[in-house]
Amino acid sequence: MVKHTENVDNATRTYEMREIQPVSHIIANSFKSKILQMTNKNHQIPLEFVDWSKRWCTVPAGSKQHYENFYETELREDDVFVVTFPKSGTTWIQEALWLLTNALDFEKAKTEDLHSQRSLFLEFKCLHPDTIKDPLTKSQEMTSPRLLKSHMPAHLLPRQLWEKKNKIIYCARNPKDVIVSLYHFQRGLGTLQASLDEFVEDFINSEMSYTPFWSHVLDFWQLRQEPNVFFTSYEEMQRNLSQVLVKLNDFLGKPPLTETDLSNLLNHLNFQNMRSNQTVNLSKALAHSTKPLRFNVQSEFRFIRRGIVGSYKDELSIESQNKLDKWTEEYLGRFNLNLSDIFDSL
Repeated sequence: MVKHTENVDNATRTYEMREIQPVSHIIANSFKSKILQMTNKNHQIPLEFVDWSKRWCTVPAGSKQHYENFYETELREDDVFVVTFPKSGTTWIQEALWLLTNALDFEKAKTEDLHSQRSLFLEFKCLHPDTIKDPLTKSQEMTSPRLLKSHMPAHLLPRQLWEKKNKIIYCARNPKDVIVSLYHFQRGLGTLQASLDEFVEDFINSEMSYTPFWSHVLDFWQLRQEPNVFFTSYEEMQRNLSQVLVKLNDFLGKPPLTETDLSNLLNHLNFQNMRSNQTVNLSKALAHSTKPLRFNVQSEFRFIRRGIVGSYKDELSIESQNKLDKWTEEYLGRFNLNLSDIFDSL
């Protein structure tokens, strides 16, 4: 383990990076994992009783400088962040948020790519160091208000986010559905050789990017009463998307939605239209990726796949389901919580 301490603007930050031996069936080549621990002792995350110096996150073995650049990036007062654990409905809520923050400009939403133009994935260069243009640099060219995306946990998000109290929208999803969706995503990209049962083990053991899962979700669930934090879930969006949109619009401080506005939003955001909309669906773009990214995309790959709550029941073995139930109960039990507290009571 390497520990590095430095003083910047009188704030002491301690970074720890320790290598873990990736399981043979996890992800090869550029996706080999290291554990990165970054702690800012002067952080302003409004959560009590959390020792941030003990928090860590599994990330690909990218350059430490990329993580430093991400953490120290300059934010604007009106920046809006969408934060999720991967495969938790990110693109769905991202598209909804972009429309709400851009006066329901459906024409632009149908012609400009969401991921590369309208809402950038800020830490992308951390995951793919060889990518040509850093989204952090490109984001400086965006007009305000910017909608920025990250999968980082609370303590690794840009420092200024907690100082300027930018609006943060967090979308969670049941871990069983996350696992199945993430498994098919990585298999489809050609970056994973594993059975689904093996993948479950790696997920539980926090041996893949952005894990551990539950601390990622619970930090934001506990922050949900903060005036700049909006917490929702994939399940809530599936149950009552119109209600979520109305609440989101109010959270963003926008004029009330008319019935026509809401109807147009629901039509634009329905599953089939999202799947056929090439400005949000990355299937073709990833299939035709070139150097330096170049994925070995499988013919059956679908960036937007099924969109069904509980689809894990069709694919996860009973043994894996039981392991995940035990893991979830043990973790949430420490907080006197259960799944319904997070996903059913919103």
